[in-house]
Amino acid sequence: MLEPTPPVRQPLNSLATKIIFVVFLSTSLTAVVVSWISVHSTYTFLERRIQSSYPAILERTSERLTAWLREADAELAETGSRIDAPDPALLSGWLGRSARFEGAVLADRAGKVLARAGAPAWPEVLPPAALKADGAPWLLDAGEPTQIVLAQPVRGEGASAGLWLHGSLRRDALTPLLASDGLGASGRIALLGSTDRVLLGAGADDASGEPAAPSLDALRGRGVVEFAGRGGRHMIGTLRALPGSPLQLLLEEPFEKAFEPVFAVVTRVFVIDLCIILAFSFLAYQVTAAIVQPIEALSEGARRISQGDFELELVETRSRDEIGLLTHAFNEMTHKLLGHRAEIEAANQKLLAQNDALQRANEVLEQLSITDGLTKLHNHRFFQDHLTREIKRVSRTGELLCMLICDIDDFKRLNDRLGHAAGDELLVGIARVLNDSIRETDFLARYGGEEFVVLTPGTDLAGAVTLAEKVREAVAAGSYILDSTHQLTKVTVSIGVAQYAGSRKRFFQAADQALYRAKAAGKNCVMAEGDLELPL
Repeated sequence: MLEPTPPVRQPLNSLATKIIFVVFLSTSLTAVVVSWISVHSTYTFLERRIQSSYPAILERTSERLTAWLREADAELAETGSRIDAPDPALLSGWLGRSARFEGAVLADRAGKVLARAGAPAWPEVLPPAALKADGAPWLLDAGEPTQIVLAQPVRGEGASAGLWLHGSLRRDALTPLLASDGLGASGRIALLGSTDRVLLGAGADDASGEPAAPSLDALRGRGVVEFAGRGGRHMIGTLRALPGSPLQLLLEEPFEKAFEPVFAVVTRVFVIDLCIILAFSFLAYQVTAAIVQPIEALSEGARRISQGDFELELVETRSRDEIGLLTHAFNEMTHKLLGHRAEIEAANQKLLAQNDALQRANEVLEQLSITDGLTKLHNHRFFQDHLTREIKRVSRTGELLCMLICDIDDFKRLNDRLGHAAGDELLVGIARVLNDSIRETDFLARYGGEEFVVLTPGTDLAGAVTLAEKVREAVAAGSYILDSTHQLTKVTVSIGVAQYAGSRKRFFQAADQALYRAKAAGKNCVMAEGDLELPL
């Protein structure tokens, strides 16, 4: 095949030059309009996605953080209920077991510290913020970094009135709660104090202790907006206050990173437009040469390519003119298209495989999020969602719905005597017995701690009591090996039963009160709402 030579230049006033100029101008204007529409559409789409995804990411982070703080507050309250004297050893022992707190103090009502343990370096008298804390976190600026502290009154049997237990939260336990898969590598979620300083963060740059930006007033109550971040950098983000606390969540990402796909589209569109302009101009030049046969061959080849037939090759002429160059370039294009099509098909197959793997992983994650890790039953979160659906259904259909709350008798004493491993083994065994005792239409979940809950759709109160008695007898009849001595241990449960009567709150209260009466009646029995009682 002959090597191509450059085409012969045409005078500026020639017909070929005029045709090329007209084609070039019209193609350029069309390309500019199409490019603007493409870039604008991409920008608008990305902006709308950011406007919806950023608040959703921050909402999920806020829920995780609020739930974690609520659990930490409950742990602090439980610890305060066991303290009866300002003993540092008691605090140290608790901190050694806690995964949420790294330091604690006991202080009187005036804020004077009576006992301390762990980090940080607590002052002798707590600041006014600690005295005003009413179930909400307060910030301790005794040093760097700033500490997030929870407070609960001490309610031990021998404790003096007016004592408060203050616990500083572990930063390494809080930081993972701020991580999010929905942000790019350059974005971050930061936890801010009331003065807009970064307490801790997860992402590209946490900058703990520094101001999040010169001013965050532009973000307050305005959704997702652009603002000037640290160092005057152009950022986009949103701000959200944690309910009932001085803490705030800031989601931010550099503007150029958030809209990076737009810049990529601009580059691709420019290259494509340039290729289109050059191709049309070259085609116009060939048309003016009035060489019909080669042009027809090229047109036929272009038509076949548009129909997906890339396996063709034009006969190249021996001449070194423009037609020969175009024919050679056309053949090279078809070869590259064949190669590109093979690459695209391979990439599509790989993408399909990755999508399948991601779908399977998402299904596994979804199942894990609604399953209790110990007993493999549905967890408290999924139970609440399922109960909501059931209440809507029975409210619409008028069917009956009952609830059984089962509590293992003397579980804490057994757990303290044999250890947490034995307690976990017992919970697994009880879950297995409950699952074997209920019907296929019933719903079983671990409600929390040593409590299990059963929903019985289509069952009246008497039928639910019968089922509860069956469950109680099954548990009482079983024996469990819980320690290395291989001795059999007998366990009983108390069960409260209630029937839904139009109020979700009353539904829970009735079942809980029935369980309380079962405990008060000597345990190992079933109690229902109202006056119905089934003793052993």
